[in-house]
Amino acid sequence: MEKSCKSALSRSKAEFRDYAINPYTGCQHACVYCYGNFMRRFSGHFHDAWGSFVDVKVNLLDVLGKELPRRPGGSIWLSSVCDPYQPLERKYELTRGAIELLSRYKQFPISILTKNVLVLRDLDLLERLKDRVDVGFTITTFNSEAQRIFEPYASSVKDRVKALGKLNEAGIDTWAFIAPILPDATESDLETGLQRLAEAGVKRLMTDRYNARGMIMRQTIEAYERWRPDIDVARVRGLLWHGDKYYRDLDRTIARLWKLTANGSVHEAVF
Repeated sequence: MEKSCKSALSRSKAEFRDYAINPYTGCQHACVYCYGNFMRRFSGHFHDAWGSFVDVKVNLLDVLGKELPRRPGGSIWLSSVCDPYQPLERKYELTRGAIELLSRYKQFPISILTKNVLVLRDLDLLERLKDRVDVGFTITTFNSEAQRIFEPYASSVKDRVKALGKLNEAGIDTWAFIAPILPDATESDLETGLQRLAEAGVKRLMTDRYNARGMIMRQTIEAYERWRPDIDVARVRGLLWHGDKYYRDLDRTIARLWKLTANGSVHEAVF
């Protein structure tokens, strides 16, 4: 649905970015665990399933063009509650337009986080800005079967890793976001997956835990049951809700494997 927005640039709640731009409300990737699900309450889609709707902010570029000259500099996050390169971006090109606008203001470095290889469409633009842009790919699991269930409409993890390699070849700073950590799913094929990231030239790795919420938890557990019908649901639910030690231990394992795999690279846990 096409809608108008009153503001394009919002203060980011993430410690590592000053502002966020979300060209869309909702996301076609329909990831079952997505914390962005809460946006249904504020967008008139409370009764719509996450992934079944997207509101396109058709006036975003006009609004952003007026806001940028009035704002102090700071890092920009594309995006915080949607994927800036979800399939509708092919038609509307709001993310590309936003990057083109930001390119005129050197005080706004750009950080892109996506699960879609559509970002490669804008490689020409990103190459021109490579001194102040970075691109990260979220990877929740390296297991292709699990990925199809937990992230049904995102680009395959294999293609995401290839895209990271192409971005690195173009001289663009890249990173991988292992998040949210999902018991068993994130651990599946982990060592091999980290090796593939290192071979693609990725130098930075970030991790984050699962953001447990009622409705999201139900969807996540249902996805687990589709992935592995014999799964110990009680164990998984317990780890997702209260697995502090589990998350810390796995993060240490990831950090150790990453250090061995990608010597000299950076690992950072968000939680």
